[in-house]
Amino acid sequence: MPKKWDVIVIGAGVGGLTAAATLVKTGLQVLVLEKSLHPGGTAYTYSRTGFTFPMGPLGFSTPGLVRDTLADLGQDHDLHFHRVHYKVLAFGVSVVLSLPFDQVKAEMTQCFPADSKGLKQFFHDMDKILSAMGSDKETHRSFLEEAGEKSANEYLRGLITDQRLRRILGSLGTRDAYTSLPLLAAQWNLMCNQGIWYPKGGMRSFCQRLARAVTSNSTGNPGRGEIRLGAGVKEIRVLDGRASGVTLGDGTGIDARGVISNADYKTTFMKLVKAEGTPDSWYRAIANAKQSGSIFQVCLGVEATGVDLSAFSDASRLIYRRHTSGVAQREDVPDWQSAEVNPEAIAGQDMEVSLWSHADPGLAPEGGVVIVIRAEADHAHFSRYRPAEGQRNGAYQDYKMRLGRALIQETASLLPGLEGAVVVMDVATPLTFEERGGRSQGAVAGWSWDYKDNPSHEPLELVQTPIHGLYMAGYQAYSALFMGGLPMAMASGRAAAEAFLQGTGPVHEVRIPGAVGPDISVN
Repeated sequence: MPKKWDVIVIGAGVGGLTAAATLVKTGLQVLVLEKSLHPGGTAYTYSRTGFTFPMGPLGFSTPGLVRDTLADLGQDHDLHFHRVHYKVLAFGVSVVLSLPFDQVKAEMTQCFPADSKGLKQFFHDMDKILSAMGSDKETHRSFLEEAGEKSANEYLRGLITDQRLRRILGSLGTRDAYTSLPLLAAQWNLMCNQGIWYPKGGMRSFCQRLARAVTSNSTGNPGRGEIRLGAGVKEIRVLDGRASGVTLGDGTGIDARGVISNADYKTTFMKLVKAEGTPDSWYRAIANAKQSGSIFQVCLGVEATGVDLSAFSDASRLIYRRHTSGVAQREDVPDWQSAEVNPEAIAGQDMEVSLWSHADPGLAPEGGVVIVIRAEADHAHFSRYRPAEGQRNGAYQDYKMRLGRALIQETASLLPGLEGAVVVMDVATPLTFEERGGRSQGAVAGWSWDYKDNPSHEPLELVQTPIHGLYMAGYQAYSALFMGGLPMAMASGRAAAEAFLQGTGPVHEVRIPGAVGPDISVN
């Protein structure tokens, strides 16, 4: 006789595992189905020749929420976090970003004395916005709505004279500001106040904690959780407007009283739910909604004695851009419309260079270190190298390696000796993040953060759907990552579990970021 499940969770990512563990704790029977052969989704890791590389996040913010969630699930034994720091190296300046506001302001004032007054006002405004975001008072909500009426770019143009400083303040990097002002304040809060952290035992161990919370009875509850790896879902079955279970890739049907999808929205509603099961307006909104961009990633296993690592002396994560005579001149940016981009152009972008093994020497064999290089990349550009799902044409491998070597060569200007010290090299494109990470179009940060697409002054919860008993968990279950990706995935899992327990939903308005108009009624 088939096992009766209360809830099926699609995807064993951080959000899905958190939802499952929360429901198991209440005594429910929960089945987690994961198409990959490991739990944790993109938070997991993989190995090459003895070196361990990241599939996704290099750490997380909002450590209080992460710690409290793990404690609630009985998985806080020997739980320790190590803070990592970020420094920007660009435009001829070197500033550590991940310090308290007063210290960052002081460092930046030394570099940009002509903008000292604007810097003082900027960090005052950031504090004011953050205080308002933590309050329910009507006056604070009105202030946030007013702050949200102006893009961060527009705000900074009226405050800061130096274009280089506007970019650093507006993107915590080297790009022009592109978000709403409240979302920019949230980013600065994560960097300076909350901090970025790395868990003892590494990201793989972190994922295993969540998996244990699903499958063990450490909390003494009567529930039961099971995780089936290598079990891809083909369809979410919808009967009379209610989620009634799933169909696996091999045709096996599994019934349940509810379904929580840890797949992203586009996968869930454009692939897993049949068209007739989704209201037309909801489908159109999701199909047209823009997501965040993707990245090109180079992971390196490096012989430590062969490379100068002194650039990491006061921060293990560097936001770097090639120094030129001035940012006002025309920059050589990648032409993603061309058949191939100039490798020099991709290496001239904003790059994140991380000594990932700094907080976790166990990621590398003795005498080695792990360095991760990331730069923005266009998904559509790389899609032309994919004739079919999971396939690549003959030019793909050589092309991505040429781009990867260009990033290594550029990084060697920061880390002399790097090129000759590389032991192993692994390159990922947006196609990798899409197919192996389960992220539509390789999006690495959920919905678009661009102000024109997502001007909201606060994160909107998108856990509920127009289908009874179907809930969302994961990085797209909120309109923006105001607390960081991993913490918001955990928060979404808890919210999805609570929504199922309360029987809330379905929703009757579409609030997907970028949908036409403020709200679209569900048909």
